Parts: sequence; structure tokens; C-alpha cells
Amino acid sequence: MDTIKITKDQQISIQNYKKVGIDIEILNDNTVRIVQSRIINGYILNKKELIERAKEIFPGAKIQPIRYSLDVSLVTPEWIQYKMKEFGLNTNDLVSQVALDKSSLSLFFSGERKLNKSVKALFFYYFLTYELNRDFRTQ
Repeated sequence: MDTIKITKDQQISIQNYKKVGIDIEILNDNTVRIVQSRIINGYILNKKELIERAKEIFPGAKIQPIRYSLDVSLVTPEWIQYKMKEFGLNTNDLVSQVALDKSSLSLFFSGERKLNKSVKALFFYYFLTYELNRDFRTQ
């Protein structure tokens, strides 16, 4: 079994991918793991895209892709309110744009109702989309 030896160009590619939220790790026995650990510019790679990127650097290696997985523990009522301030949004904006009623939002913000995984994911991707749209408009 061959062990992968890293060239300087491969090391530079690994470092560049790390800057954009993609970690590449050489495992044993000619296997490379590629992981999208963060979302940069709102771009989420699928399994095929991860494999293609790793094959560009390590053409003969077996590739082990790991897709991005959202950590919803980061989404809290405080995080949501911070994002609302960042984008200049109010509760009425959320009511009309994410189809939640005002009383539910109040219960989430007061802590009387827990944010479940689905609601956390909703807010994460809502604010990600809002951020991308804002950035797109300013270009």
C-alpha cells in the first residue's frame, strides 16, 4: 500500500482550501479526507464536488468526502436578535418573511419556548440568504 507524499503545490492547495472552509487530511493507505467545515460565501458543496476538488490535488487517491453539517447549537434567541439588528430587521419582518406568528417569536425570544432544530435551521438559512442577498446587491 502506498502512502501519499505531499508536494509543495499540494500543501499550498490544502492551505488555500482551508481558508475557504474546506479541510483536507491525508489518512493512511492512499486515502484523503475532504471536509467542508464552514460555509464561505453561502456555497455548500455536495459529495461529488468535494471528491472533484480532492482529485484535483490527489488524482490517484481514494477520497473520503464529508459534507457540511449545520451545527444548530449556534442558533440561539440572542443570535437571532443580533442578526436582526445587523440587518435592520424587526419582528414584523420575521413574521411576514418566515411564516411564524408574532406570539411564537415572542415566546422564543423570552425563552418560554425552546427553539427546535427545524426552527434553528430555518433562522440560520434565512439569515444566510439575507446576507448573501445584501452582499449581492452591494456589488
